Amino acid sequence: LSAIKHGQIHPSKMDPFDPADEKTGPNMYTVNELYIKPVTHAAGDVSWALMRHPKGLGPCDLFITHAWIEGIFEFIDKVLNSW
Repeated sequence: LSAIKHGQIHPSKMDPFDPADEKTGPNMYTVNELYIKPVTHAAGDVSWALMRHPKGLGPCDLFITHAWIEGIFEFIDKVLNSW
């Protein structure tokens, strides 16, 4: 949400999301291109997961799959409501 408010993530021809819409949000392609890639590049081209957890997280007991065209806020709400 902060990245949208500060203009890091913005609507495009491929993803004309409404910045005021806090229900659906930009799709994963947009979040990846405009936020994840620049942040991980600035950190030395590391993965997002290892940048956030350099020592790893141990065994994985849950895997979530999703459509990249889905809005980020919609995805987060679904995960949190299903947990």
